[in-house]
Amino acid sequence: MAFDSIVPMFALTDFWMSRWLTPVWFLGVGILLGVAILGLFLGLFYVVSQFKGLEKFRRDGVAHIVAIVLTLALGGAFAAFFSVTNMGSSMFRELGTGVFATQEWAVNSIAFTMMVGVVVWSVLFCSSSRFLGELRSLLFEGVGLYMLCTLAAVASIGLAASFLVDQPMNAIRGIPSLFTASNRSFKFEVQGSPDDSTQAAFKKLDVTFDPTSLAIVQIESNRRILIADAPNISELKFKATTIEANTPLNWSVKDGAAACPFPLTAAAEVYAQNQEIDDATISVRLVSAPPVYESWTFLLVASFVTIFGLLFMLMQAVSPKVAAIALSAAKSELSQPLPSILIVIVALAILLFVFLPFHTFGEDIKLLKDCGVTLVLLAATFQAVWSASTSVNDEIEGRTALTLLSKPIHRRSFIIGKILGIVWIVLFMFLVLGSVELLAVAYKPIYDARESSLEQPPWQQCHMEMLQTFPGLALAFFQATVLGAISVALGTRFSLIANFTICFSIYLLGHLTPTIVDSAAGGLPLVEFFAQLISAVVPNLSHFSMEAAIDADVRVPWSVISSVLVYTTIYGIAATLIGLLLFEDRDLA
Repeated sequence: MAFDSIVPMFALTDFWMSRWLTPVWFLGVGILLGVAILGLFLGLFYVVSQFKGLEKFRRDGVAHIVAIVLTLALGGAFAAFFSVTNMGSSMFRELGTGVFATQEWAVNSIAFTMMVGVVVWSVLFCSSSRFLGELRSLLFEGVGLYMLCTLAAVASIGLAASFLVDQPMNAIRGIPSLFTASNRSFKFEVQGSPDDSTQAAFKKLDVTFDPTSLAIVQIESNRRILIADAPNISELKFKATTIEANTPLNWSVKDGAAACPFPLTAAAEVYAQNQEIDDATISVRLVSAPPVYESWTFLLVASFVTIFGLLFMLMQAVSPKVAAIALSAAKSELSQPLPSILIVIVALAILLFVFLPFHTFGEDIKLLKDCGVTLVLLAATFQAVWSASTSVNDEIEGRTALTLLSKPIHRRSFIIGKILGIVWIVLFMFLVLGSVELLAVAYKPIYDARESSLEQPPWQQCHMEMLQTFPGLALAFFQATVLGAISVALGTRFSLIANFTICFSIYLLGHLTPTIVDSAAGGLPLVEFFAQLISAVVPNLSHFSMEAAIDADVRVPWSVISSVLVYTTIYGIAATLIGLLLFEDRDLA
């Protein structure tokens, strides 16, 4: 049954649940789309697996070279395209939605190359018959099953709210229009009146636009003109608009259809009359946008599900031994009571923050975002450090690692597997607690409006607040990943208490690094040296924070997320190398 055939029972009323669950519906459809894309990839893997020659290429290492060349080629092509084009950013900047910052195309290109690499390597290596035979156990056991159940729960909540969404198919049909938005400029010459007593004739302006997607109209003229929808005043269907000389008229969709100088009707015509004697030069700029801009959520969530799903499968396909250690560590730690206790405590705290008055003069939602993301980060980091200590140090001290390494498993496989296991544990924690945070943030505007006896906000505002929380969760996930990798490296030499102490110190110093460097600048040379040493060794965790963006009520640009992703990758690799060095000569007997 199509969504549009479902009667929106409460969508046309002030029912609060409709406004709250509509953003959740976007999440559910996005997850469903991501799972469908993963299903298509699995079908592609099966088709590619029929080419028997690929097995020899994988064994000989040719597939690795091909994957590297394809990744660099596609990433370089994107970087070249991204550096010379505007990617439609002008439209989105003026709409206040914010996308790529083209002046930082380098980090965006690197991040895009990394995601392309995941796809390319997955196609080449996940198409092996061995991987396809292990797929069932990979997805339906251990942490894979936990993550699938979490995604299924969120998707079920969102899709169950379909009957509350007003015309949901409009958002789905609007996905293609996300890529067809245009930015067009026109210039016209309109003759003036022959004398002061005679008005000039209306001239038809040859502009075509879709009234359902028109987002911005800018009109500028060096003479006083009149914009109308008919060649005669008597035939006007809409109020004409007067534009003074050298006074630009700017209209955006936020101003409402009534204020638009152009008639927002199908097959509308636009006429201009020059009200001065001298000829007028009229410049018109039209920017179109998707009818439902929130459709970007589908692609954003689907991309997240697809990339992490492919990464999870790629781990098993490239290195089964590493994958076995990672999955075993994740399954063992998640079967303990600690993750459940942390999830329950943090989830209840986030729900409490929704109803707890912060006395911020109408800006409680900012503290909800800040406190909620921070709690999720602390819970995931605590779990990561605990898991690293118990799964690395305890196994070494208890001689379990000696038994494991007596088999044909290298020490580097042990360390890399433990780090990947911690990453999947952290990801699971963020999936569960991040979903609770998003649900709470989407409901908070409604609760605040009801408490203040104000008109309930539209679902678009709830969706916007929820969407602004995504970058905070992403940055917090990267931060927890870095600290988790460091804790695994330390776990090869230090016990649980020492590991916690060092990681907590790194957490504090990482957030204080900019302050330490600034305060030591120009002071004693020794103090300044140690400040610079701390900034060079300790990761600058202030990069992973979005408190400033929350306080200023601005969106985090994609360039920031891309740069933090690259930063996380570099520090993750560095922590892995340190862990290998510390573990290489560790006596296990």
